Amino acid sequence: MNGVAGGILGGAALGALSGWASRLALKRALNSSDRIFYSVYTAGFFCRLALLIAAVCLLRHEKYIIVVAFAFFFILLQTAFEAFPLGRK
Repeated sequence: MNGVAGGILGGAALGALSGWASRLALKRALNSSDRIFYSVYTAGFFCRLALLIAAVCLLRHEKYIIVVAFAFFFILLQTAFEAFPLGRK
């Protein structure tokens, strides 16, 4: 990473990608049974958490401000995808 700006851009890009993928998976499972929907929801939660942990582990040799900026924007962009309700088909 090249400074805080790189951390912000990297976190935002990875957060947007994982948030979009999680939302797409939930949208496809929306009309399924509750068991399938909640399985997809739980798997998506743990996948996003594992992705965040892996990214922070890869950034462990960077300055703390870069890691904090990365994690903040990663979480912020993921939350942005969850802010709007899924529409039923």
